[in-house]
Amino acid sequence: MNPSPTTPTKSQPFRHSRRAIIALIACATILAPTFSPTASAAPQASTIVTLAKLREVWVQNLHNKQLEPILKFYAQDAVFLQPDGERITGSAAIRTLFQNIMSTFTSDLTLHSQNLETSGDLAYDSGTFEETLTNLATHAKISSKGSYLIIYRRQPRGAWQIIQHAWTGTLPPGT
Repeated sequence: MNPSPTTPTKSQPFRHSRRAIIALIACATILAPTFSPTASAAPQASTIVTLAKLREVWVQNLHNKQLEPILKFYAQDAVFLQPDGERITGSAAIRTLFQNIMSTFTSDLTLHSQNLETSGDLAYDSGTFEETLTNLATHAKISSKGSYLIIYRRQPRGAWQIIQHAWTGTLPPGT
């Protein structure tokens, strides 16, 4: 009697388990960057740099009395909240606000950002400010300080625009 050669054969359950493990490892490898904290950190860091630059350009435009460029920062339905609680809503009203400011004063504004964060298509910049306004008619200087909050929304084409802009603090006399 000739014994039949016995070759080890893999059982069906083991073969399917091995395929499942290989498939799981492949999926994990493909999806790992999606769930990695560093995967979203680079785009978020880039957005934060972009928003910090926008803030500085906004300050420069105010100082240099660049009305049209500063208005491009605001969405059509943006709201500007004054320190006294007045709500200035929409492009036309915000235009009037900046026309009045720029025709009456020269601003030396410094913003000190304390929080600049993003989440999806929204971002906010919050901090303190110091400002010296020089009255163009009298050359009198008016100093003030307080806090600010700017909320941005990413627009469909990728640009960030201000949708809410708030200042707190006491308005200096004569403003």
